[in-house]
Amino acid sequence: MSEYRLPHDEIRFVLEELIGLEAVSELPGLTPVTIEDVSAILDQAGRFASETLAPLNQVGDRDGAVLENGDVRTATGFTEAYKAYSEAGWCASSGDPDYGGQGLPRLINTALFDVWNAANLSFALCNTLTDSATALLNQHGTDTQRNLYLPHLLSGEWTGAMAMTEPQAGSDIGALICAATPDGEAYRLKGQKIFISWGDHDLTDNIIYLVLARLPGAPTGSQGISLFVVPKFIPDASGNSGPHNDVACIALEKKLGIHASPTCVMEFGTNGGALGWLIGEPHRGLAAMFTMMNSARLAIGHQGLGVAERAYQQAKTYAIERIQGCDSDGSPIAIINFPDVRRMLLSMKARIEAMRALCYDTALSVDLAAHHPDETIRDFHNTRVALLTPIVKAWCTDGAVEVTSTNLQIHGGAGYIEETGAAQLFRDARITPIYEGTNGIQALDLVRRKLGGDDGSAMQNLIEEMQQLEVALSNSNDDAIAAIHSSFAEARAAFARTTDQLLDDLQNAPDRAEAAATPYLELAGTVLGGYYMARAALIAVENITKKTGNTEFYRAKRTTALFYAETILPNSAALARAATGGADAISGMAPVAY
Repeated sequence: MSEYRLPHDEIRFVLEELIGLEAVSELPGLTPVTIEDVSAILDQAGRFASETLAPLNQVGDRDGAVLENGDVRTATGFTEAYKAYSEAGWCASSGDPDYGGQGLPRLINTALFDVWNAANLSFALCNTLTDSATALLNQHGTDTQRNLYLPHLLSGEWTGAMAMTEPQAGSDIGALICAATPDGEAYRLKGQKIFISWGDHDLTDNIIYLVLARLPGAPTGSQGISLFVVPKFIPDASGNSGPHNDVACIALEKKLGIHASPTCVMEFGTNGGALGWLIGEPHRGLAAMFTMMNSARLAIGHQGLGVAERAYQQAKTYAIERIQGCDSDGSPIAIINFPDVRRMLLSMKARIEAMRALCYDTALSVDLAAHHPDETIRDFHNTRVALLTPIVKAWCTDGAVEVTSTNLQIHGGAGYIEETGAAQLFRDARITPIYEGTNGIQALDLVRRKLGGDDGSAMQNLIEEMQQLEVALSNSNDDAIAAIHSSFAEARAAFARTTDQLLDDLQNAPDRAEAAATPYLELAGTVLGGYYMARAALIAVENITKKTGNTEFYRAKRTTALFYAETILPNSAALARAATGGADAISGMAPVAY
């Protein structure tokens, strides 16, 4: 597999010029940062990623995680890499300074996870879950729980894991049966959880599980679920790990990809019950768990971005180095000279740039929702984050599968052979549209809860922002901008019409709206991608005109945006038609007829 290289110019462009780092650089409660600070942080992260994490990617895929005598052993080199990662302070990057965190904005943390996921998705997944666990405990835990767990999680001494899914329930969380019985100030939990990423490992001294379970007499369904913190080793008041809790990994799943990430079957309570402590109110656990779930959903979108970036770098390197045939004078030529290979590379590059902008812009809203001093602005961005979360998760992970598949295609037969590493990226990417709520669930969330929840108000705000961009595009004299404007205006209009139709269907034909959810989410992602790419093109043209900065970089940015407008945005028309016309066929097909 080709080496990982930090896309420094691309990340800096998005942070500084497209999204606007200054919007979070001095927010209350966050560590002030400048673009120079961020560049230095990214350089350090890039070195660690390329020198330590990336070389372990294929090692982890080959060795995998192994369950031996009840304990999980990670792949060769992972314990040493994790020790170096935590000692360098990367676990604490966006953590609350009151508990040992660095207090960096989520926007910067998103850029860091862009790097970690590209270098080694399996490794990065561990701290992704810890990061989400700290967010949950910080928001819903008691003072005692925060003081006990957060310092150890942020230092990297302990990791966090989410324990939700059960064999009989799957995505139907309301069907879980894991039981929690009061035992003094604690509870005894009994039940089995499956698909628990990094549920057991040898990287740290302790693992902290966030577990959903039912109290005695709890209501049925999702309204009767409570949330508990369950440590693998029960700590004393000072945080020293004590006796082993009644928690065990009883099996590791054999998977298509992310082999180095142990996916565990966890048994809670085979010898009296695992000790756990209630988080939040009884029977309100699912609402609290959504803090972790939504954080994780954004993080899975970042996984899609990262693995797609790695696949693009690999495809580009291969296309430059792979000699295939000769030109007219008999000189050997590399396949990057073939128009169809350049088309594939440009399709990868355009999709990744749109994905990165979407991820980073959503992260900006996360920061503004949490820290802006104006309540009205906080509320606006809180709603914006809720709206964009299912799009980030689904559109970026679908994009990852598409991009890693294109990487295989560029490699040809060599890509289908494991030795090149291209197949691993495709296999690793394939889980991302599935876990943390399948992308079909994300689409239903977008349509039913987000679009229907406020009668389309938040989406209409976004569409109005797009209309304002159209005005700016129409005022440019650049030929590429003119072409981008024409394509974007058509796509935006199709998106607006489809949104209106789905709002009507939610009121009058909800089954039609649900049947249209997936093409509608893809439409939303595609048009949003066009929105960011058009903004990037305007910035690029301005810099080219003024001859500021790296002109070659900005010319490539302009060309990539034009490619997106001319070859990806036109899909909006088909997606709009599918979202408004395909639902009747779905409703009309009886289950017995399939």
